[in-house]
Amino acid sequence: MLKLMKYEFRKQLFSKLAIAGILILLEIYFFYGLLADNGDAMGTSAGLLGALTFVAILYVSFECIFTFNNDLKTKQSYMLFMTPQSTYSIMGAKILSAILQIILVALVFGAVVAADVFAIIAKNGNVKDFLELCQQFIQAVFELEVDAGTVVIVLAEILVEWMLLVILGMFSITLSTTFMANSKARGVVSFVIFIALNVVLSKVSNLFVDGLITEVKDLAMILVLYAVITVVTYIATAWMLEKKVSV
Repeated sequence: MLKLMKYEFRKQLFSKLAIAGILILLEIYFFYGLLADNGDAMGTSAGLLGALTFVAILYVSFECIFTFNNDLKTKQSYMLFMTPQSTYSIMGAKILSAILQIILVALVFGAVVAADVFAIIAKNGNVKDFLELCQQFIQAVFELEVDAGTVVIVLAEILVEWMLLVILGMFSITLSTTFMANSKARGVVSFVIFIALNVVLSKVSNLFVDGLITEVKDLAMILVLYAVITVVTYIATAWMLEKKVSV
């Protein structure tokens, strides 16, 4: 499986290098503004960094889905699925590589943002005052009591939900391929199935936890639910690839 994961990473390497290049340019511009006391440069770079963070994670997530879609309709699929590996190993490698890429991108951008924040603090103020200011801002805007534990819980929820979206995307593509493999409308049908599954998932999640998750017990409940859905979806996707899809 490690060789399959390495193959997946290699196929999607260019996009990561492009994102890294843009990130480096933004950081150079940010630190120029910081050192030169240029508020416009800092504000512009910070805004672009926020936009890039969202776009990068979104793109990496859906790139995994698009790559999987291409694997089912090009010669690349023939080579991949004709290797002496089970469909369960192939799907496991795809899912794990997708999850690791999402986590890696999130960690890199998180580390960059943290470095920028502490660079500003080191130059203009102290850490305690800044953190208290951020906490007061969040409480005023979102009416939410915020501490380190709450932040970790919310971030964990977002990350897990994002990873599940990728797995549901692969499942939707495989499901549509089982009954309309050669149809030009397969992509549209896959998207409709994907949206429908997410609507159902949202409804089911609300039965367990309604609203923003801020408690450890609620997070644990959702994680168990998502873990069950992930396992079922993984098994169903691999089974369809082996029994129902001609690749």
